[in-house]
Amino acid sequence: MNMKSLIMTLILVSIGFGQGEIFDTNPGYIIVKSDTASIPIYVDGTLVGHTPINNPIPVLQGVHTVSHHPPSLRDPFIQYGLIEEMKQVYVFTSDTVTVYLNTIVLDAELKRAKLDYRYTNYIGMGLFFILFWQLWIISS
Repeated sequence: MNMKSLIMTLILVSIGFGQGEIFDTNPGYIIVKSDTASIPIYVDGTLVGHTPINNPIPVLQGVHTVSHHPPSLRDPFIQYGLIEEMKQVYVFTSDTVTVYLNTIVLDAELKRAKLDYRYTNYIGMGLFFILFWQLWIISS
């Protein structure tokens, strides 16, 4: 009986001191518009829905990244860098920011960025082999 009352007291105390609201401050909002329907929208890497999204997305104040590609499907070399397919916005408290995603242009930019990284990798490998060849000649 004593253990039950102790547990009940702890539960009531935790409810009393728990977080009362979802946000400590008033949230900001992001409205996402797109030229194509049924495009998945990711805010900070989290799927928030598919276009058209009728309700604004509540976010905390700060910098947020809006994209139509999940981080796991992008090229690992591009995953942590900001490219044109990702819109980066700063949202103030109680402010609404509208982001327009032109998916046709963004897909072309993603393909261009992947091609640029591929060329960079080929040049890097070529320079590595030239360095290796020079070291081999010197050591002979």
